[in-house]
Amino acid sequence: MPLSLTLSPQTNFTPSTMEEEQRSLLLSTASRFPLPQGFKPSYGTAGFRAEASLLPSTLYRMGILGALRALKTQSVIGIMITASHNQVSDNGVKIVDPTGGMLSQDWEPFADSLANAPTADCLIQLISEKIERCGEKKVEVLVGRDTRPSGPSLLEATKLGIGSIIGAVAIDVGVLTTPQLHWMVRASNCSTRAAEFDYFEQLSMSFRCLMDLIPGGGESIEGFHKLVVDGANGVGGEKLLVLKEMLNLKGLELEVRNTGSGGGVLNEGVGADFVQKEKVVPSGFGSQDVGIR
Repeated sequence: MPLSLTLSPQTNFTPSTMEEEQRSLLLSTASRFPLPQGFKPSYGTAGFRAEASLLPSTLYRMGILGALRALKTQSVIGIMITASHNQVSDNGVKIVDPTGGMLSQDWEPFADSLANAPTADCLIQLISEKIERCGEKKVEVLVGRDTRPSGPSLLEATKLGIGSIIGAVAIDVGVLTTPQLHWMVRASNCSTRAAEFDYFEQLSMSFRCLMDLIPGGGESIEGFHKLVVDGANGVGGEKLLVLKEMLNLKGLELEVRNTGSGGGVLNEGVGADFVQKEKVVPSGFGSQDVGIR
């Protein structure tokens, strides 16, 4: 007597192996980014950081992680290519979760495993274990970077990693500060306007509302008429100049030094980390600035 089997509509089948199209796509790209010999990256609070020439494989693999995370959460995810206060020859990467916060800690071990997979086959095995639990809707991964010269090439590695996961799309949002990318990811997932101009507009409007709470609109705060900011020859100074124009400050002069436009080197003799460690004023500042904030 033939055996009959009736399946309920709720029955789910999980494929035991990765679909051939996906596997083939990963094999074709993973071979271009072998793990450097002896390099053992570790994901921490600041993400991955290292000398930039060591990072192409890490950025490619974090592109994959960002895509998997986006599919898993069915949300926009962010990837920021930066090493913050590190010297200009370094770079790094951190993942931004849907809320605009850091990557969920329970995904950090997976990030380490991906980054340290010794071969393409090992990498694909790790991905297959995660991708089977992901959704099917197309998702976006926003990728930003700072002004480091290694940024463009690492951006391409990241985009290739994202594009290696079927259903994920890389969106290059250009040169940004890290807080800008965090804000854009959150705004995108809240279905609000999420362009860079919208970030500046929201920040400037909030600042003006704060100033309105001060009697006289903050036009004459005793002893506080000038603010000098060290831009560390990086993206922060560049973006602050844009924000300065939108703030329309009254009674306060905002001066940005070390913007990078004068040929200075990122974080070399400038920046908060340099001042904190060396206990000296940054380049471009001197005795004439005593008493000025």
